[in-house]
Amino acid sequence: MRTEVEEEVKTRPGSGRLLAFFGVLGLVVIACIAGGLLPRLAREKGLAAAAAEVTQRRPVVIVSAVKVAPAKETIDLPGDFQAMVESPIFARADGFLKSRVVDIGDHVKTGQLMAEIETPELDQQIGQARANLAQSQASLDELKADIELARANLSLAKVTLDRWQHLSDKGVVARQELDQRKADFDVKNAQTQRAEASLATARETVLASQANLQRLQEMKGFARVVAPFDGVITARNVDVGTLINAGNGGASREMFRVARITPLRIFVNVPQTYVAEMHNGQIAELRVDEKPGEIFPARVTNISDSLDANSRAMLVILETPNPAATLYPGMYAQVRFTLAHAKPLLRIPGDTLIQTKTGPRVAVVDSGNVIHFRDLTIGQDLGTEIEVVSGLTAGEMVVSNPSDAVTENAAVDVRKR
Repeated sequence: MRTEVEEEVKTRPGSGRLLAFFGVLGLVVIACIAGGLLPRLAREKGLAAAAAEVTQRRPVVIVSAVKVAPAKETIDLPGDFQAMVESPIFARADGFLKSRVVDIGDHVKTGQLMAEIETPELDQQIGQARANLAQSQASLDELKADIELARANLSLAKVTLDRWQHLSDKGVVARQELDQRKADFDVKNAQTQRAEASLATARETVLASQANLQRLQEMKGFARVVAPFDGVITARNVDVGTLINAGNGGASREMFRVARITPLRIFVNVPQTYVAEMHNGQIAELRVDEKPGEIFPARVTNISDSLDANSRAMLVILETPNPAATLYPGMYAQVRFTLAHAKPLLRIPGDTLIQTKTGPRVAVVDSGNVIHFRDLTIGQDLGTEIEVVSGLTAGEMVVSNPSDAVTENAAVDVRKR
């Protein structure tokens, strides 16, 4: 016996096909959801496993061994060429530049004429000084005649006084007349002394006039500007017609600058690490970029024996002969020293150094592959390598380019460079 539902379904046309369609659609939706969810869950599981593996994995570090520097080595330091002597030339006489016979770059010898100064005011002063000297000489000659006359009068007064004294002793003449002769003798004596004093003054006046004339004539000699030493003209600041003022202050100007470049001096700042190896007479080699392949000899002549507080370097001065004058003041040079260390120095790669607020340090890997940080005292920075004064021992392994994973007491996996 059929139920009423079955009868109703049977009586509705197409109802079975509709139910089948919805059933298939549901199965497709379920399959799609299952196909997307399962791979996602698999990926999440894989990522979690990988994260756990990374967490448990030790960081890998590249290490290098601390090595001992050679007992003898060469170091290259920058140096500056400076003239052995470089002097500004100022005028000693006022006037106008009459002629100039040298220019920048000319080589001059000691005493060689460089320029002449026209000195009209000085010439007038010399003429006046000569006139004053002639006048003083004439006054001196006149006083010499006066002194001869005064001495003659004094001699006559002395003879007269002696005669009257003899007569007075015999009572022939009155006492008053003898006193008059004594007074006359005293007057003549005073006149003679006065004439002698005037004569001495006149002689001093003549000497002063001669000295003044000589001074002006010597100043006139400075109208010829000559080279004070063998050298080269490195600067010229005047030309014909220029007003020249004597001295090196006020309106005066430097006329020339002369430099002695044979030999030349080289100034080098030597780092504190190498100060102990520097000594007078030490030989070095010079190289300049403008002359590739050429090596110039140099010798240490002076050491400042004092370190600069900022750079911790000591000034060392060398000399090079420069016979051909092919090197010039102001050039840049590389100075190569060959040094023998009193005690061996250590070296580490430059990429192992860590700069901190408290100073340089490195990460050291011990025998158990555990990280320990070590403070250092460093010497010269050689670029790819750095010298270590203290803080490490030879053979220890230091980490290159340590990452944030490299921390104190961290266990690491080591890869040697």
